[in-house]
Amino acid sequence: MRNKIFISLLIFSVFTEAGDLKQNKVPTKHNSNLTLQNIADIQPGLGTIMVEFGHRFYVAYYAAKAENWGLAGYQLHELIEAIEVAEITRPKYKVKLKAFEDHFIKPLQENIKSKSSKKFSKNYTSTIDACNTCHIDMGHPYIQYKLPSSAPLTLKMQLSS
Repeated sequence: MRNKIFISLLIFSVFTEAGDLKQNKVPTKHNSNLTLQNIADIQPGLGTIMVEFGHRFYVAYYAAKAENWGLAGYQLHELIEAIEVAEITRPKYKVKLKAFEDHFIKPLQENIKSKSSKKFSKNYTSTIDACNTCHIDMGHPYIQYKLPSSAPLTLKMQLSS
């Protein structure tokens, strides 16, 4: 994540010193006519990032349930990285996203570190409630997270002994 931020800041500083963001060209492998504004315009919106967020959140639950603490921890770590991307690409949500991370995701991470299934399950339910409340508050009452009824088939949840 630090590399993504560094590269973004480097590109931004080079082009802002050079002048108008809409006029400066950013050469890429496939298109030498992109401007920095074009690149900014195609950054993922919060809805796109939330798809990744929801998937990682779901996998973390079933990994914790199977006591695969490494996988559960990895999913929440990557979920936080997705939040960090959203904080950069959609700065108007930064305060809310950071508060959500601090009040809901970090306690789940602590439950994983302590391998507390009971606390994780309780905090997971609280986190779902917070997600759904936030969706309502943000004007999207039709988006209500529901934990899928079974673990993903693409990952092995239970570690071999």
